[in-house]
Amino acid sequence: MSSQLCPSIPTLSAPPVLSERGQRALVRPPLLCCSLFECQYSTVNTTGLINLGVAENSLCTEWLADFFQRNLSLDYADFTYGTALTGSHRLFAALRHLFSTHFAAHRPVEPSHLLCGGGCSAILDSLAAVLADPGDVVLLALPAYPGFAASFGCRSGVEVVGVPLAPGAEASPSALDAFERAHAECTARGRRVRAVVVCNPHNPLGFCYPRDTLVAALSTYATVDLPCATPFTSLLALDPLAEAGCSPSRIHVVYGASKDFGCNGLRLGVLVSQSNPDVHVAIESSALLIKVSSAADALFSSLLLSPSLSTFLTLNQQRLSAAHARATAFLRAHNVPYRPASAGHFIWVDLRAWAAREDGRSDGEREDRLARRLWSEGVNLGRGTAYGGPPGFFRLTFTVRADYFEAGLARLARALGSSLACPARPHELREVTLVAAGAEGDEARAEGGEVSLVSVA
Repeated sequence: MSSQLCPSIPTLSAPPVLSERGQRALVRPPLLCCSLFECQYSTVNTTGLINLGVAENSLCTEWLADFFQRNLSLDYADFTYGTALTGSHRLFAALRHLFSTHFAAHRPVEPSHLLCGGGCSAILDSLAAVLADPGDVVLLALPAYPGFAASFGCRSGVEVVGVPLAPGAEASPSALDAFERAHAECTARGRRVRAVVVCNPHNPLGFCYPRDTLVAALSTYATVDLPCATPFTSLLALDPLAEAGCSPSRIHVVYGASKDFGCNGLRLGVLVSQSNPDVHVAIESSALLIKVSSAADALFSSLLLSPSLSTFLTLNQQRLSAAHARATAFLRAHNVPYRPASAGHFIWVDLRAWAAREDGRSDGEREDRLARRLWSEGVNLGRGTAYGGPPGFFRLTFTVRADYFEAGLARLARALGSSLACPARPHELREVTLVAAGAEGDEARAEGGEVSLVSVA
């Protein structure tokens, strides 16, 4: 049938028009700028960009590669859709072991409490779809990982409203007052607040929440800045009803293989929701869209169930501590202010003095020019304004492989115009490791990387 006979049918010779969602995506910047990955630094590309702005942990990559190559085992079910779309029986058993042994879960985690997907972002996207409607709001403390806005907003149209907190008081119970005010302001605007998102350890500030703030992580590395850091407790270890008067059906914990285990590329995230079966059923209706690959399922399960897991966790903590010491030694030698951290893979550094030397009509514009100066020297740091923080702050990731990190620090020194050479590894900053006592005495735990959602409507 021709378009002449039926004018309502558009001619196929014209280019198609994207949906409204597609058109909005055209103007939305990508979560991870493609140019960061197009020409990366390596031993065979020494002129490439050294990325110290993405939270990837490469300190134990060689150990993991060797372990996975020796322990990958696939069975018949791995070449099918598997034993469940939300994760294999094998993976559920491994995760239950992890949460009971290393998280000291208050309530035993059962398979019916678990739902796995292709990364934490996929899980958060699915949660947004079933917990909130387009235009609804979730609250999040600032500064914050910018990926949350994409996870909640790209497809579900949920707005992430940042809650600025007083510097130095971000982990204090008094910070809850700011959330109360933000909730009231959103309600006054006719916006429905559906959840509060808590990321711990905090990204990008690198601290843990004390128990009396109702949120915490697992364990961490000790540093010369915070040798007695606040001990971590997983949110799963709390009794929300008894300790906070909060229905456990409102608590949803998201955990992944990326941060604790240095496996960003496996794309494996898990939802632990112990008291809200409706959330599980709703997400399961589209679980095929986010299904974990059998290979990632098998690899991660093999590590979690291996007797070598504690060896890996201890090694990871030791290398985190040493890498953090190296980074802070550089910052002190170059008189760069920074916020002490005891968790995560990064340090919040204050480059406002250097940004002030740049031309620009605003602090944000001067930060942008400084970021471009870093790029011109071949090194990237995460810009503070991208996290909702003050202009001039940057997130420095220190968990890249050691030789790349040394090259990155040298480039950073050049970009900042310092005449100092990168300091030698100081003997006084000897490696110190803090191992938190867990459910089984002094066994090492993972460093922690939960994202918790508390439904508030």
